[in-house]
Amino acid sequence: MRFFTLILKFFIIVTLSHATPTLVTQLQYQINETRRMEMCSYTLTIKTSCNSPAYSKDTIGILFGDIEGKEITVLKVDSETEVFERCKMHTYKILGQCIGKICKLYVARAGSDGWVPETIIAYHHNFPPAIFNYNYFIPEGVPRGFDYCEYQF
Repeated sequence: MRFFTLILKFFIIVTLSHATPTLVTQLQYQINETRRMEMCSYTLTIKTSCNSPAYSKDTIGILFGDIEGKEITVLKVDSETEVFERCKMHTYKILGQCIGKICKLYVARAGSDGWVPETIIAYHHNFPPAIFNYNYFIPEGVPRGFDYCEYQF
């Protein structure tokens, strides 16, 4: 019986010494994937410039991101149901992938009204608000914005 136990121990040691940590690797991968799939809420406050036309139905696209290169794209801030009025503020709630501190924001515009943003503030509940001052005309179909990520510590 001792001989059988000794052979069994030897077999287990040899087998385990050649084992790869597949389970740990897969578990770590699954944890990372789960983290990447977490959703967070953001708030964008957009103030239309007083230099903008009185009313605008231009469609607005916004991209914002963090220092790690994670980005959230709001393809269409729908202005068909809402008109951007001169000197007015609009607030939008956005649900997207969780990212770090917001340090860049770009705006694109489509339409013939010539909407002009003054300020866009991006709120992320884990970080202070990121403020982006525009107050200049954004050409149709040409994204304009700011990338302050290289200045982040």
